[in-house]
Amino acid sequence: MEQKNKSACSDVNSFNIHASGEDYLETILVLQNKLGMVRSVDVARHMEVTKPSVCHAVATLRDGGFLTMDEDHFLHLTDVGREVAEKIYERHCFFTEQLIAAGVDPEIAEVDACRIEHVISNESFERLKKAAFRNQENEISALSKAIKDKPTE
Repeated sequence: MEQKNKSACSDVNSFNIHASGEDYLETILVLQNKLGMVRSVDVARHMEVTKPSVCHAVATLRDGGFLTMDEDHFLHLTDVGREVAEKIYERHCFFTEQLIAAGVDPEIAEVDACRIEHVISNESFERLKKAAFRNQENEISALSKAIKDKPTE
């Protein structure tokens, strides 16, 4: 039996989970933040998939230790499931924002971000985040300098 430790959790790609499973975890996280309690029907509606598809995914994710279902059929992310969902959601938001900032149509950016979030390595993602943050800091610094250097009338 393979054991997952904290260091393994730091890289989303280290889990044996498919992109579709990551999408379900991300959706459950988003819906929990929005609605509080989430059932399979909420996930099906949000993802525009069939209830049997959600039931199959829930069973797989439950067997993998990523979520639980209570007696009232509400879905709950486990600690590991929440960590994976948060990391996927962070990637999704980052890539969506970066693509929109680069001039990509928001709908296309959303679709492309959903693809990228699943395939990029943790190392590449972290380096891109740092580079984007450095660029943002440089822009703020240049703007601040321009404001300070602006002649007063």
